[in-house]
Amino acid sequence: MTTQRLAVFATIVLALSASACSNDATSPTGVTMLLISTPTPAAGSTIQTTGTSPGMFIERGSGKLSVPVTIHSRREVENARLWLYLLTDGGYCGQNLPDTPFFASLSAAQDVTVTVTGFQVGRPCEVTGIRAILHTRPISAGLLTPPGVEETIAETTLNVRYSIR
Repeated sequence: MTTQRLAVFATIVLALSASACSNDATSPTGVTMLLISTPTPAAGSTIQTTGTSPGMFIERGSGKLSVPVTIHSRREVENARLWLYLLTDGGYCGQNLPDTPFFASLSAAQDVTVTVTGFQVGRPCEVTGIRAILHTRPISAGLLTPPGVEETIAETTLNVRYSIR
C-alpha cells in the first residue's frame, strides 16, 4: 500500500472507530444521552399489577418495578419529559404514567438520575425491553404515543424480560 492510500485507510478506520464507540447513536441531536441502569426486580420476574385491563397499574413507589435512568445533558435543555415504554414483540404494553419526570431546565454538562416506579399497563404482557425517551412534546398535545424525531432529545432501549400480570 502506498503512503497516501495508507493515510486514507487510517483516516477511514479512525472515523468508523469514533462513530462505533460513540453513545450518540441513540441521541438524535447528538448532545444528550440516556442510560438505563439495572432495573429491579431481576430480569425474568413476574410483576403483579393492580386493577383490570385496560386500567392496570404498577403503582408508583410500590417496589414492584424500579427503573433508574441517568440523563447526561451536554447542553441546556428546557421543558423536557422522560417517558418509558414497556416494550413487547409487537409494540408496547405500558408507559410510565403517572410517574413521568419533568425537567423545567437541565444545565449543560449536568447528570441527573431519576428512578421511575409507576406504570400504566394496558394488558397482561411479556416485556422484552424498556425504552426511555427524553423529549420536548408538550403535555397539552394530549398524545401518549412515542414522540417523533423532531421532539426527541435522546433515547435508549434496554433489553429485559418481565411477565406483567
